[in-house]
Amino acid sequence: MLDAECNGFLYEIQVVATDRKNGNKLMSFQELSTRERERGSKDALVTTKSIKVEVCIFVFDIMFFNGEQLLTLPLRERRKCLKEVFPETRPGFLEYAKEITVGTEEASMNNQDTLCRINAFLEEAFQSSCEGIMVKSLDFDAGYCPTKRSDSWLKVKRDYVDGLGDTLDLVPIGAWHGNGRKAGWYSPFLMACYNPETEEFQSVCRVMSGFSDAFYIEMKEFYPEDKILAKKPPYYRTGETPDMWFPAEVVWEIRGADLTVSPVHSAALGLVHPSRGISVRFPRFICKRVDRNPEECSTAADIAEMFHAQTRKMNIKSQH
Repeated sequence: MLDAECNGFLYEIQVVATDRKNGNKLMSFQELSTRERERGSKDALVTTKSIKVEVCIFVFDIMFFNGEQLLTLPLRERRKCLKEVFPETRPGFLEYAKEITVGTEEASMNNQDTLCRINAFLEEAFQSSCEGIMVKSLDFDAGYCPTKRSDSWLKVKRDYVDGLGDTLDLVPIGAWHGNGRKAGWYSPFLMACYNPETEEFQSVCRVMSGFSDAFYIEMKEFYPEDKILAKKPPYYRTGETPDMWFPAEVVWEIRGADLTVSPVHSAALGLVHPSRGISVRFPRFICKRVDRNPEECSTAADIAEMFHAQTRKMNIKSQH
């Protein structure tokens, strides 16, 4: 597949678990993480027969090709180079990331055809179990900027779109000391749901996104040293060990991309998986729920129901 003259390339890919026996259906990240890999000594090998989860490589971009750095080239030209490196693809094994192109003359909020195309493309991504899409500039300010955020690259994820994603009412039960810019504040926070059957607060996720600096200051005042608990209460159930434990006093609305099985968090333990709980991927703070008491937050049964109802399915039997 590669040109014999090619003397090196560096490209951006994503490795995704795929079900080749079911139309190359994409599978969840948790299923990919269970894929057999080398462990222990350097002589340990993974046999073909031991691999239960197949993977597909999706190619997104290229940064280096035949001795030339391509970072400053616009995306349109980098895509041409990609086709030189990989002139052929193989569904379920090596594929280009799906894409659509919107020209300057089409890029208008009043162009209904363009809006329909973009919405359909986004919905197709969600239905294919993708987390979202990337919107990239093709020609203007369209270089590759590693480790740097740019307005010419925008993420549109499931939880960024109104009406999509799972919204939960959760209780902060602990936190870690912040680092870097967040030094002196609490970040991230450990969030929990409530199980009325066992009268436990069960951890769901860590959240560190969606907060303003003013909110961090407010939380530092809300949880002073004398309010921090001396040890974890017996009715807090989690595999996490935060730097401090908080009393269950407030409820926050949290939005996430999807729900997944977790070996650390205990939400809905036994309701979906016999030995693992449920966690939220990419959680983000939305607002405080001043109208709810901690025992009125999302329950373990609520989370189990949302897990089973979500579009992005995963094979529970593969989670050992």
